[in-house]
Amino acid sequence: MKLPLAALLFALAACTETQYFAPPPSTTDLRVNVAASTVQVNEISIPEYAINQEIPIQQADGALLTNTDKLWADLPDRAMQASLTRHLNTITDARVAAEPWPLSGFPDVELSVFVEDMIVRATGDIRFTGIYAIRSETGRDKVGNFALSAPVADLDSYFAIIAAHEAVWLQLAEQLARDL
Repeated sequence: MKLPLAALLFALAACTETQYFAPPPSTTDLRVNVAASTVQVNEISIPEYAINQEIPIQQADGALLTNTDKLWADLPDRAMQASLTRHLNTITDARVAAEPWPLSGFPDVELSVFVEDMIVRATGDIRFTGIYAIRSETGRDKVGNFALSAPVADLDSYFAIIAAHEAVWLQLAEQLARDL
């Protein structure tokens, strides 16, 4: 008995399993007293190649490849926003929440992040660069740059790749806390 080609392809596709990866929690000992009592982390802007659940990895020739069977457990921009919010709540003495503002009144400070590069490089590290803006209702507005990196322990391990993302996000949260 012969199966039609479409039925055979469907049967083969059903055999693959999609794996989802979430950043492992990370911690820091840094504690910073800030002037703002409330901080809103706005939506994060990340490059188009990084916006989807596929995890791009740069090849030796510079091309970014993804594996559609290995995905972020959440959208990367949302995961990053949650990570920054969580870390800033821990690091600073401010009440920090993600946009839309869930607390009463208005936040003292709004934080915006524009990511230029968030690339897992073939060299075994993640390059994470961009610009952030801190809008203050009571103090001075600030704009800053960041250029961070973290090693990827194993380029064949998607868990290690996602852990490297969390590591650079923590570095960014520490830098932001010092600037708040």
